[in-house]
Amino acid sequence: MSAVTPKQMQYLIKNPQAMMKFQATGILPQTRKAPSSPLIDLLDKLPPRLRLQIRGVRLHPRLGYQTSMQFHNAEQLFCWLRPERELVGNETTPSESYRNKGFVKKLTLEELREFCASWPKPEIFRLYGINPDCY
Repeated sequence: MSAVTPKQMQYLIKNPQAMMKFQATGILPQTRKAPSSPLIDLLDKLPPRLRLQIRGVRLHPRLGYQTSMQFHNAEQLFCWLRPERELVGNETTPSESYRNKGFVKKLTLEELREFCASWPKPEIFRLYGINPDCY
């Protein structure tokens, strides 16, 4: 029997049916990598402090999501898009119901900038070792 991770234990505690299955069979719920998207991949490359400075981000179909929800900053958006790096059992993320699964185009910072109310100056990006023209 393999060791139970804290994430799996939390899932078993919150899901009585999964706990009963585990007790009856000894089989742990499977963990899997959280779904990804071009927007998640782009935001994941930016440091959290930089994401905090990108403000007033609005989702749009050109970013791969079928909604126009607005977020205070890119960090808040990132946490909504992917609250966990790993999912257990049948867990899903809230953003998955809005994601256009056929959208595979790699996004750039310029494309994201169109949907932001406030954008940091290029010097701020360079402080974090990021060339905004090449991202």
